[in-house]
Parts: sequence; C-alpha cells; structure tokens
Amino acid sequence: MRAGEMETVVIIGASSSIGQAISSRFSMADRVITTYSSRMPEGSDEHNAFHLDLREDLSIERFVEQLKKISLRIDVVIFLSGILPGKDLKGYAFEEVDEVMAVNFSGQAKVLMRMLPLLTERSRLLMFSSISAQRGSFDPIYAASKGALLSFVKSVCTQLPAGARINAVAPGLIQDSAMFVEMAAQRQEFHRKQVPSQQLLGQQALADIVFDICQPHWAHLNGACIDLNGGQYVR
Repeated sequence: MRAGEMETVVIIGASSSIGQAISSRFSMADRVITTYSSRMPEGSDEHNAFHLDLREDLSIERFVEQLKKISLRIDVVIFLSGILPGKDLKGYAFEEVDEVMAVNFSGQAKVLMRMLPLLTERSRLLMFSSISAQRGSFDPIYAASKGALLSFVKSVCTQLPAGARINAVAPGLIQDSAMFVEMAAQRQEFHRKQVPSQQLLGQQALADIVFDICQPHWAHLNGACIDLNGGQYVR
C-alpha cells in the first residue's frame, strides 16, 4: 500500500476462497474490513467482518452506517460478491432473476451509492465482472448481471471525487475456486483447453493482480475493464 499513509480497505464478499486470498494480499493495510452473507471469513471476527445481504436494502444501510463509525475515509473497495445459478432462461423463476441481479449488480451499486461520502481523491474501487459479460453464457441472467457492472463502471468513473478511480476485472474460470471445484473433471478440462496456454489463472496470481491495480502507478486506469482470460476470448 502507500508508504507512511493510513489505509482502509473494504472487501465486499470476502468469504470465498478468492475473497480470502485477496484479503490476505491486503493484510498490510491499517484496516481491512470484510463482509459476508452467510459464513464469516476465516480469521475474522465481529470487529473487522460484517454481515451484508445485498438483496436487502436495510442490510446495506446498516452495513454502511457501521462502516462510517470505523472510518470516515475509504481508500480501497473491492466488490467480489456473485452468484451463478447456471440455468438457461427457461429454468429461472422470477425471484431467482431478482436475486442474481441484486447480488451481482444492483446491491453492489446501492452499497457504492451510500459509500460516496466516504470516498476521497485517492480512493480506488474494483468490481468483479466475468468473461461471460462479454462473451455471453449458458446462464443469460448471470451474464447480464456481470455485463451491467461494466456499463456501471464506465458511467460512474466520472462521478467520483477527482482523482478517485473505479475499474472492473473480467476473469475466466479461476483455478481451484469454488466454481472450479464444483465442476466435473471434464468441464474443468474443457475450460482449461480454451486457454491458449492450457493454464487457468490461479487465486494467488489473481490476488496479486488486484493488489497491483490499486497501486499509484495505475493512476490513469479509470473506467476500464481488464480481461483476465488468458486469450480465450479477445474483443
């Protein structure tokens, strides 16, 4: 992080294996505040991990009020939350559409709306989209929710305090992530073979990339999407 400066990092949706890898990478910050929806991240307690249900407006309001009591300035915000039902359009119920859009997009947008007073000219925000946002997916609602994040980032980048920046990353399948582990072996191999290098991005490498993007030498990266798919989909 920035030498000699106090830093407050907020990681929305940190209980996944990817979330924990990223939280660990930012561990040298003065404060690392994480959120979870059902399971508190390992090694956390009620002082630095807070329940947040992105489907519920009251939960969002409560979390941001808790945040304001801890710090009046947020330096880094990483939005990681996401759910993937893996259904085609006819397989969705109405309430499932609402849930995916709330967790993957609209709930995150609401959190940022309420966080705006805590952002400064040095705030760095990063939202996790997906290769599906640009390539499409068997699950069209998931893809649409991740695509909405990209439009959101492009639009909001001019509405933050001067000097603050917001970007997105769009990874492919991450090696040993929960999504990877839950796949059948043949599907894992299918995804691996889509990458020219025949290798998937690892969780620690992803955490290193996220950390680096938040450093000062990326000051001119704003409103962008960084594709992390190894060349399996090139726009």
